[in-house]
Amino acid sequence: MSTPTLDKPRVPHPDPPAPRRGAPARSLPAAAFCAFAVLVGVLGAAASLHGVISDWGWMLQVTAVVGAIVLAANLVRALGARRYLGTAAGAVVAVAVLTFLFFANTAWLGVVPTASTYRALLRVWALANDQMGSQVPPVQSTGVIVFSVCVWAAAVALAVDALAFEIRAAALAGLPLAMLLSISSLFEANGAGIGTVSVTAAGYLLVLAASRWQDGSGSGRRAMELQDPGSGGRGIPGPRTRSALLQGTAIIAGALATLLVLPSAIPGFSKGMLTEGTRPSWGQLATNIDPMIALGNDLRNRSSGTVLHYFTDSHTPVYLRTSVTGDLTTDRWEPDPDIYRVPATENLVTRAFPTAFEAARPAFTRVVTDKYRGAWMPLPANAITLSGLGGSWGWSPDTGTLRAAKGAVPEAEDYTVMSVNPEITAKSLRELSASMPGGFFAEVDQEYLALPQDTPDSLAEATNTAVAKAGGEAYGQAVAIQDYLRSTVFTYSEKTPVEDGYDGSGMKVIDAFLQEKAGYCIHFASTMALMARELGIPSRLVTGYSPGTPTGVKITGQNGAELNEYIVNSRNAHLWPELYFPGAGWVAFEPTPGRGVPPAYAPALPASTASSAGDPRLTNPSNSSSGPSSAESSASTPAAAPGSGPDSGTPFSGLLPLVLIVLLAGAGPWAARRIQRTGRLARMRRPGESAQDYGRETGAAAAWAELVALGLDHSMPMRHDESAGDYSRRLARILPSAAGALSVLAGAYERMRYAPGRGQPDAAVLAEALSEVKHALSAGMGPGERLGRALWPRSLFAPRPLEPFGYASGR
Repeated sequence: MSTPTLDKPRVPHPDPPAPRRGAPARSLPAAAFCAFAVLVGVLGAAASLHGVISDWGWMLQVTAVVGAIVLAANLVRALGARRYLGTAAGAVVAVAVLTFLFFANTAWLGVVPTASTYRALLRVWALANDQMGSQVPPVQSTGVIVFSVCVWAAAVALAVDALAFEIRAAALAGLPLAMLLSISSLFEANGAGIGTVSVTAAGYLLVLAASRWQDGSGSGRRAMELQDPGSGGRGIPGPRTRSALLQGTAIIAGALATLLVLPSAIPGFSKGMLTEGTRPSWGQLATNIDPMIALGNDLRNRSSGTVLHYFTDSHTPVYLRTSVTGDLTTDRWEPDPDIYRVPATENLVTRAFPTAFEAARPAFTRVVTDKYRGAWMPLPANAITLSGLGGSWGWSPDTGTLRAAKGAVPEAEDYTVMSVNPEITAKSLRELSASMPGGFFAEVDQEYLALPQDTPDSLAEATNTAVAKAGGEAYGQAVAIQDYLRSTVFTYSEKTPVEDGYDGSGMKVIDAFLQEKAGYCIHFASTMALMARELGIPSRLVTGYSPGTPTGVKITGQNGAELNEYIVNSRNAHLWPELYFPGAGWVAFEPTPGRGVPPAYAPALPASTASSAGDPRLTNPSNSSSGPSSAESSASTPAAAPGSGPDSGTPFSGLLPLVLIVLLAGAGPWAARRIQRTGRLARMRRPGESAQDYGRETGAAAAWAELVALGLDHSMPMRHDESAGDYSRRLARILPSAAGALSVLAGAYERMRYAPGRGQPDAAVLAEALSEVKHALSAGMGPGERLGRALWPRSLFAPRPLEPFGYASGR
């Protein structure tokens, strides 16, 4: 071939019609498929919130809201509306449906918001933030919580719809879906779950397929670009089918690999990254102990900020009690909200003081709540007088706890408590147990003896092992249980419950703990309480704070006595069991090994665990009469979260792998395309070389390969039946501003291919021509579309453009 192809005469083709800037009209089947794809993806991601939100009833409202949005948006687009009007219609319908479901009594005709609706919305949103920020998962599915979930689901549905079908960056539509999945990955004990992740991934693939269907179902810009100028506007088959197949195969393979790899590589997909008990604090320091047994962020908080401080004249550090849980038969262990309470006054109503002890010692304790804003006010045990406490509080004589009145907002407090602590001895407890017939606990509510119906056999087996040599009296059995749990048979571990997925509370957790024999204070205290019930000994669980750290500061109290100061932070949060003995009342025990010295009336075997060695925070100077006697620092419960051990980082350090994977997933194709382009530009500058093999092109061939890749990236691919000249002229008709640059690139390539002896333009000229073409291709696109094409370059997944079977060159 003696003359360059560009010099050959060509049959003139009619110019393609100018692209229409509005959204292409679509058939109803295409619109229905797009709506179905978004619905599957969003509902799959929303379903992962089960476990973060209790029950399943809220999914009905979410389905109604999301279904209305996707139907409205795609119906408007199917009617040929201009671009972005479909998503706008979905947003209008979202507002109407949310108003109808949650604010109908404030709206005009039940669907049109009014000023009253806006005021109600502000109140509901504030309540939702408060409830979400103060509860541990699963959060109760109240009306305000369901409204919040519906709002977020609506926002995700609109984002997916806009990205896939308006901005036309379908690859980015997975990011909003991943946001919903990440919530359960962080806060649900079992993670997002393979089931919901799989459904969401399937929905995402459907969205990608629907986006491609949209590209070819109308008369918009992309469909026009693939038409054959000589076929009367009729599209012809090109590399699109093979490209779609390769892209779909790559996406499905990546999804399958993700489902197989992520559960073992990253927490949050098979179990929660932050585990049960963690709650969002909406940017505020979590300082109060949540009354739920899963103690939440307070137990995992590694910050050193002071939650509260107190002054006391007690000869031993004081345990501060916040709440008591007696019903252990439910799936969710928490204090009884309906327990009998009376208004708190200066003289607290108390049950009869234990008569079995000859002596008791009064103690004065002044508590100052610095950052503490809990609904349960910390008090020492056996409180009898209270002064200086503001607000409205309910006092429970049965549990000795104070709770804020319904609707009350806790504020900073400074109050003084007088408590009377009996001097309990092992001898007195042994004598009391020996004098009482077995099971004589009629004076105690039967709630404290009840066991769940799903009590595992492992509990009875462990109990029999623990008390095998203890005899039949209750006190000896209680000490035997404590000794068994504190022995070397069990290990205090902050990581095992998280890694093996049994962090939190409930019988399944206790069964797993007895099998693994590793856990922290929640596991040890709960197990001792249940083992005591197995033997007929009433028990309950107490949430509170261990004694804290002495500061050396002294003040003078109301009674003229000298009070010593202690500071308490969230790492002092603790859980311990109390067992009931007739004549003695409720007596505290300390079964958690390595995290405190048991009280003098229940000495235990020394426990040596790897997790307690060398940690100076685990030692407490002496025993306390108001609780199990030693300070349990953060390590006593933060075990529940990754990064909560002494040698680990913050509770959110586990977020780093997930963030990195999200960033890599989004930037991976972009980086690969950048590397490919840089390599071609570098090979284009090699003098004296003329390689044309794919991936190793040099000179003009490398420049032409980059031009073909740019066309693919911008949905203007080179067809099988086109030569270089044909393709460059077709692009020139669409991009007249780049006609000169296209002529330079095509001419240089065809001279290199068919007339290698003729001169070639300088590499700088070719690079400038490529830059002009790239600018022209992206000039008519919005920022969102440009970003989508940069993050998802189609040329990476297309067939090799210069292979003989891929794109012809006029042969």
